[in-house]
Amino acid sequence: MHPLKTRQPYPRNQWWAAAYASEVGRQLLGRTILGDRIILYRTESGEAVALSGLCPHRAFPLEKGCLAGDRVRCGYHGFTFSSTGALEEVPSQTAIPAKADLRRFPVAERGGVVWIWTGAETLADETLLPDMAALGPANPDWATEQHIPATIAARYTLLIDNLLDLSHASFIHADTIPGGDYVASLPVELVETPASLNVRRIGRGLPSNPFFKLMFPHHEGPLDQAFDAEYFGPHLIRTGGALFDSAGGARLGTQNYLHIITPETPGSLHYFVVTSRDFATGNPALGRTHVDMGLRIQPQDKAAIEAIEQVLQGLSHPPREVSARCDTGALKVRHRLESQIRAEEQAA
Repeated sequence: MHPLKTRQPYPRNQWWAAAYASEVGRQLLGRTILGDRIILYRTESGEAVALSGLCPHRAFPLEKGCLAGDRVRCGYHGFTFSSTGALEEVPSQTAIPAKADLRRFPVAERGGVVWIWTGAETLADETLLPDMAALGPANPDWATEQHIPATIAARYTLLIDNLLDLSHASFIHADTIPGGDYVASLPVELVETPASLNVRRIGRGLPSNPFFKLMFPHHEGPLDQAFDAEYFGPHLIRTGGALFDSAGGARLGTQNYLHIITPETPGSLHYFVVTSRDFATGNPALGRTHVDMGLRIQPQDKAAIEAIEQVLQGLSHPPREVSARCDTGALKVRHRLESQIRAEEQAA
């Protein structure tokens, strides 16, 4: 995606994934999100906290400090902040400097992910969070795997483009995604709602392969497989979908791949992948296979979009872009994203 036609590179009135819930504990975790340094930790009662991550005294990274109970102590000169961000102690004096508090970000936990709201605190609305129960990870009847998070040296919109045109699976992932070689030739259907936009492909009569047999060991014959690419916002895209018996049409199960995207800076992003399914939930071998596949698939996407980012960074002006019919969904998503950002700019 070439530079957005907006002044700011990303929306701030938005929930973004800050970390997996398992990453956040009683050690200070530093992360850069939308160009801002942030620290994450848990209070002694287990509540997740997100604060601005630089000490206002001399911009020392607070993740290099420590926790004193629920308070954050800067490792440079000992300035100490409460879990609300208020500066409470300056060891070298009794007076507390004005305007030295840290920003506290609204936090919510859903589906094993710690989400933070990066916009105006008064606009934070938990009903805008992804429905992680419907997607699988927050549903106890589904099996879920969290893949190792990655940082990619590319603007987040390039990953959105990548995920909304799954025809690339026939080429970049030809050796890593079973059945992926069929994707580029499949017809595309757009399913639009106010909440999402789904670029849907259905592979019909796909022959069995070792991965399908691992998923459905008792099924014989070909399958019909959904290759969805559903955009819920710049923070979340779902791929995968339902699988059916080609002969009788019975649904065998649903396999979702959740691509959770958080801009780090205008030219880099954090990428979390979560897989979830409503079948074979007691089959740990299938879960390990998903993780192993992710270790091969993710570097291929990373290499592709980093290569594009390097090209864009090296040009004096954006190159001419040619789109194909299958890009209709991605182009509509660009319009949705630009409209979201413009609405913020106009309200500012």
